[in-house]
Amino acid sequence: MQKIQWWVLGSGVLMVIGGFGPWVTAFGISVSGTDGSNDGWFVVAVAAIGGGLFYYMRQRRDAGVWVILAGLAGVGVTAYDRSNVQNAIDRGGPFAQAVAQVGWGLNLALIASISMGIAGVVALRQARSHPVEPAASMPPSRESAAPSVDPQVGATAEDPAETPPPPTPDA
Repeated sequence: MQKIQWWVLGSGVLMVIGGFGPWVTAFGISVSGTDGSNDGWFVVAVAAIGGGLFYYMRQRRDAGVWVILAGLAGVGVTAYDRSNVQNAIDRGGPFAQAVAQVGWGLNLALIASISMGIAGVVALRQARSHPVEPAASMPPSRESAAPSVDPQVGATAEDPAETPPPPTPDA
């Protein structure tokens, strides 16, 4: 699971960098994801929350679910924004297409979000193929340690067929 943790961490860091990076550039001026509509802040938040929950719950089999959800949320926001930016550039005609472009930050956030989602799927698949083993330091439970013995009869309570008859009183 160690490699998956690094994968999730790397994807989350790249999502954060992409969220702060330029999402659109024109005439050498760029607008980052944290400017304007603040969708970059959402990407930063889901990267931090998804990665944090994965790290906190890394010993549980379902820890990858949070990474998948964070990746899907990031992909949803960045794909929607990339589509909107590209459509605006295309509607602007040849001049807008010549001077404006989708920024590297938006592309990085989109790719990193996809990577985070894939890491979550891999984490879930690994958790299913490697069952969680019980802790070796745990003492055996009282029920599994030894069969219970009835002190009056002297036989185990689990096997009533071998229980001797009660002693008869001497007269």
